[in-house]
Amino acid sequence: MGLPREAGMPAVNSQVTFFYYEDLTAPEAFYGDLLGFEKTFDKGWVKFFRITTNSYVGLVASAQGHHKASEAKAVMLSIETPELEAWYAQASERSAAIEVPLDLDQPTNKLVTTFLLRDPGGYSVEFFRFNANV
Repeated sequence: MGLPREAGMPAVNSQVTFFYYEDLTAPEAFYGDLLGFEKTFDKGWVKFFRITTNSYVGLVASAQGHHKASEAKAVMLSIETPELEAWYAQASERSAAIEVPLDLDQPTNKLVTTFLLRDPGGYSVEFFRFNANV
């Protein structure tokens, strides 16, 4: 049940963004316990957490993965939600590492309202809502 596609385009069932870590213990707790995403796959060295019906974040142990964990974190997981304030309240209550706090008093001409967390491996996790008046 995906989006309509151009004629001749092959089907896509789901999407996974993979992050690489030296140790999966803290990231597993962050995505599972703190954010509350459902763990749907666990082979020990690779774990999937469902974000939406067909999108996931995958946590991979550097020793077994295709890539290796590195200092540079040039990837950001962005999650669009109409319930931005509820996500922010949950993250705050659960003592998440908030990198950029939610600012509801920002200019109304901004495309999105957002806040950013930092996961235990240093990756940015953005929660955002599109602003209808832009």
